Amino acid sequence: MDKAVTVYPIRLEDILNNPGIGFTAAPGLMGNLDRICDNRREEHKKYKFTEDSRTYNHPDSKVYFCSVRWRDVEVRQGEYRWEVLEEKLDYAKSMGCTAVVRCSPYALSEEDDIPAWYRAEYPEEPDFPFWRVDPETTPYVLYWSSFIQAFAARFDGHPVISSIDLTIVGAWGEGGGTEFLKPEAIKRITDAYLDGFKITPLQALLHDPLSISIVKERKAKVGFRVDCLGDMGGFHGNQWSHMTDFYPQNIQNFKMGDAWEKAPILFEACWHMNDWYLQGWDMDYIIQETLKWHISSFNNKGTVVPEPWKEKVKAWLNKMGYRFELRKFTYDSRVNAGGQLKISALWANVGVAPIYNHYPLVVRLTGQDQTYTLHSGEDIREWLPDEDIVWEESLGLPGNMSEGEYRLEIGIETGVKEIGNIQLAIEGNNDGYYPMGKLFVEQGRKAYGESDEF
Repeated sequence: MDKAVTVYPIRLEDILNNPGIGFTAAPGLMGNLDRICDNRREEHKKYKFTEDSRTYNHPDSKVYFCSVRWRDVEVRQGEYRWEVLEEKLDYAKSMGCTAVVRCSPYALSEEDDIPAWYRAEYPEEPDFPFWRVDPETTPYVLYWSSFIQAFAARFDGHPVISSIDLTIVGAWGEGGGTEFLKPEAIKRITDAYLDGFKITPLQALLHDPLSISIVKERKAKVGFRVDCLGDMGGFHGNQWSHMTDFYPQNIQNFKMGDAWEKAPILFEACWHMNDWYLQGWDMDYIIQETLKWHISSFNNKGTVVPEPWKEKVKAWLNKMGYRFELRKFTYDSRVNAGGQLKISALWANVGVAPIYNHYPLVVRLTGQDQTYTLHSGEDIREWLPDEDIVWEESLGLPGNMSEGEYRLEIGIETGVKEIGNIQLAIEGNNDGYYPMGKLFVEQGRKAYGESDEF
């Protein structure tokens, strides 16, 4: 390197709010609130996780759960009101959040029925309590898979969507009655997701072995979600629980133990965290299990975190998902316009999961009258935890750069202004970019090591 400069950034232990990870946003606990109540409507003393937090009794967030019903979107067969979802994505963006999206076929109330045109064709409802329509005796599989294909064609790669739930059947898309479907029915719906979403990450419900086996056979990059985190015996006492039986067994039985390497692992609270606290359940155990399973985000259903668990949750947040530390950064301090800027760096991901969206790592050079952004070829989705991450690259410089001194910064850009750049676990954050030092650009000279030979 030509007069190389090495920087050792100072690491941070602060809570970082980054897209796609952490607690799901709780808008109901934001703003000027007179009273804070839990899920049982009992009042709690106000507190914040950080001094500048905008949320009471709950962590701030950059991930929002966005749910829409089939009937609200496909108002007539083959005609879609995608603005229903777009409006919710705009709301997420306005809060600075990416969105986990679930399109569900129906829920249990009349207002959450299947589309009206479908109900007109098949007015009878089945006996099974978690179905609003029989997926075996009506064209459910054809209609729902066609909807998923249209959904994917419109939204795959959407910059605000961090991941999408793969929903097959049942109220809220939570899989009730999947076991009664024929294998070809499950395959058709699963294939609609896998064929349609090539960019946006997916997560499947850890419930149905057949759909998971299709995912594994196709070597698809699909994570999993579960909807009863924290249950330590609320259904069957000491005989059975989600935390000690269902989840550890099915992660292994379904061979999903390594799914986290390529797609997100999401959890939703069973009941509410406040209920766990009142039951006296072991929060340390619950947290450690989620970290072992490589959690990215947790949906706390917008309810309060018991204040005695605040410090435990803060430590949890600092491990949840990805957390990037830059340990060492070396660069050329003198370069030639039109030449190469050589970079060498050591990174660490001290979270428990990678990042799953392909955000660009950039080097930004700011001079007296111009700023240049150089895009790295590094794929940060490959930055797994507990590995040394070495970044070595030569970045081409524009030939028309003015001679003079430039400030060098690095950043990971989301491309969405409201969401901002990825926060790194180092000091120096300047609107999402991190200053590394200065370099001098010269015109008309060869940097050390360059030649005319090709």
